[in-house]
Amino acid sequence: MSAVTHILERRARLVAEAEAQRRSLTQGLAVCRSVFVVADRGIAWAAWLRARPYLVVAFVTAIAVLRPRFALEWSARLLTLWRVGRLVYDAIKPLAGERAPRGKKEQAEPTPRA
Repeated sequence: MSAVTHILERRARLVAEAEAQRRSLTQGLAVCRSVFVVADRGIAWAAWLRARPYLVVAFVTAIAVLRPRFALEWSARLLTLWRVGRLVYDAIKPLAGERAPRGKKEQAEPTPRA
């Protein structure tokens, strides 16, 4: 058996294996599709509201005026949610920096000279 034949057979085997892995990954992600859709919509709504903070202020003010007891009960929950969110964000933020592409990270740091 020549080296070229061996390489071609190995290549065909690897291509078939990669295709099987792609199919498996596609099926696995299809199961999580609904979760991804909800998360994507949530991120889109958060970005939309972040660009329009006056709407959030108007909504919260209207609730506080119309239903003060409801606003007071939920304010404690929202404050707790905010604090937990900040805690999680602060814990995840350094990890995101470690996942930066190596090429950019190496270019940003000057190399020490001896």
